[in-house]
Amino acid sequence: MIPRLTLDLFLTTADSRQSLAALARHGALARCTVRSHDGGLAAAAAHYAATPTPPVLVVEDEGGDDLSARLDRLAEVCDPASRVLLIGGVNDIHVYRRLRERGVSDYLPRPVSAEHVLEAIRALFHDTQAAPRGKTLAVWGARGGVGASTLAQNLAWTASRHLREPVIYLDLDLAFGTSLLSFNLDAKQTAADALANPERLDEVLLERYLIEYDEHLRVLAAPGDPAGASSPSLEGVERLLDLARRLSALVVLDLPHHWCGWTRHLLTQADELVLVATPDLPNLREVKTLRETLEPLRGATAAPRLVLNRMDAYRKTQLAAKDFVANAGLAPALTLPFDPLLFGDAANRGQMLGECAKSHRVPQALAQFAAQLTGKAPDAGKSAWSVAGVLQWLKA
Repeated sequence: MIPRLTLDLFLTTADSRQSLAALARHGALARCTVRSHDGGLAAAAAHYAATPTPPVLVVEDEGGDDLSARLDRLAEVCDPASRVLLIGGVNDIHVYRRLRERGVSDYLPRPVSAEHVLEAIRALFHDTQAAPRGKTLAVWGARGGVGASTLAQNLAWTASRHLREPVIYLDLDLAFGTSLLSFNLDAKQTAADALANPERLDEVLLERYLIEYDEHLRVLAAPGDPAGASSPSLEGVERLLDLARRLSALVVLDLPHHWCGWTRHLLTQADELVLVATPDLPNLREVKTLRETLEPLRGATAAPRLVLNRMDAYRKTQLAAKDFVANAGLAPALTLPFDPLLFGDAANRGQMLGECAKSHRVPQALAQFAAQLTGKAPDAGKSAWSVAGVLQWLKA
């Protein structure tokens, strides 16, 4: 089964365009997003210089003597997890072997059909463990009421706009979750239902539980009912998260401010961890304690990212940012001002900040931060590689 993913086509010949036009309507790709572009390797390299790359690229070689150089230019702007299927005009086993040695996932000689491409994609993901897994982003408030849920919701929405791929927001605060109000949703099933019988949960059932907020963002809301809330098991949360990662490029976890086995596990295992705090002494203590607790478990290379929220709400009593950093041992990756009008307007409308005030500095700062978290920021996340390792990113 082909997992949910985004597939980009860069085709140069009329025959290939006509043959592969049926891909977008094929039942095997019903859960996928298929996008067609004009041009071959050169056009793909130019396009992805400013755009994140999807899990799978089908690129047609425009021909010429300098194929290696064209591949090198594409490799310089591609995400390491992307897979490339190359269509070419030479049907030669030696050419196929050389391209495979360089890391190209598969080589398809012209003429190609939709079935040829589907067979190649199925081969990439014939093992369910080989299916692409989305990154996980956990958001945790140093103390209750610091705005962690609001930040998590806006990061999920902003990241989905940046990636232009499926993003799932999991509201795991079963007792006091705010996602139904914040996204202005009406849910028949919630995260509590999904976690009540996790052994029954599969991709099809999870798809039914998820609510589509827009083209790329889907939400598994919390009921927000303390009377009916129960503590989920670690196995159940792991099952839910594994399925969500199969269905999306990014899973944003909104965690309750409750220290227990499964929250500690998610804080430890998340690809990215964002700690939200306000600039006061109690928050400083909690950030310092949590950093010292998680650092040995996550490692120095996976240090949490600190967001200082509501700066200047109480100018006379708040801690200065430099004092917070000096004592917490963690520099803020993002500092957000106290702006009750902006946040209050978004909350009353049931919309995200970027929908209410796109040109405001806060949504713009969140957009830059989301790009850093996804690892697909064009200016920071794509570095040139040496010729020796030029297409190693295709072998993963």
